[in-house]
Amino acid sequence: MAKYKDIVKDIEGCIRRGDLQPYDQLPTVVEMTKAYHVSRTTIEQVMDELEKRGLVSRKRGSGVYVKKVATQSFDKPLNTISLTDDIDANLAKHPSCTVHEFTVVKPDEHVRHELGLHEFSFTFYIERSHLHEGQAIDVQYLYYPVEIFRDIRLTSAETSIRQWIDENYDVTPDSFHKTLRAVTASERECEILGIPEGSPLLEVEQIGYLDDGRPFESLVARFPGDRSEYQTIDSDSLPV
Repeated sequence: MAKYKDIVKDIEGCIRRGDLQPYDQLPTVVEMTKAYHVSRTTIEQVMDELEKRGLVSRKRGSGVYVKKVATQSFDKPLNTISLTDDIDANLAKHPSCTVHEFTVVKPDEHVRHELGLHEFSFTFYIERSHLHEGQAIDVQYLYYPVEIFRDIRLTSAETSIRQWIDENYDVTPDSFHKTLRAVTASERECEILGIPEGSPLLEVEQIGYLDDGRPFESLVARFPGDRSEYQTIDSDSLPV
């Protein structure tokens, strides 16, 4: 893990525990470079990440302060889909999926473009749903390049693919680019999710990148619109 990520985790922990309260001022850049034995550039990375997560705000010429909303942001993770608290907690501790399809395919042009593949490339294709108390709560469509992952097991698709990758490949997922859309459920999705025909779904299309810049994962996940929400913090407002 990059050194700046360790520092981010440490400061976030201080905010979570209440060691740093809303409106508290963080130590100066100089003080933190000495405390963590890192460069000024690393501390600037830390501040950028904390600000992006909505934990702190920077006042020019004054310093960096813990935001009032920071403690609330721990209730739901930012920049990801949240369901109800009990479902989120259960999925985090005991991920369980039913796999509808698991195969190797030549992906379509859109997926090839997103993953930087050529027309003769193959990918693992996985269609699955996370389960909560036996009920499907989403539908996922995943593609993983065979050029990067020679072996993905069906058992990993039934629990956590990312954990399988972490344990079996020397790669580091680094960032995930997401696009959100409102879509109408297909007949098959209605059947899987147990929802009425024509129900709205929240779709998240995600491309995952490794720390060397290579795209490694194409994911489209669809969630029932009445059971899901997406939280984020942004410096840009909607037009008002």
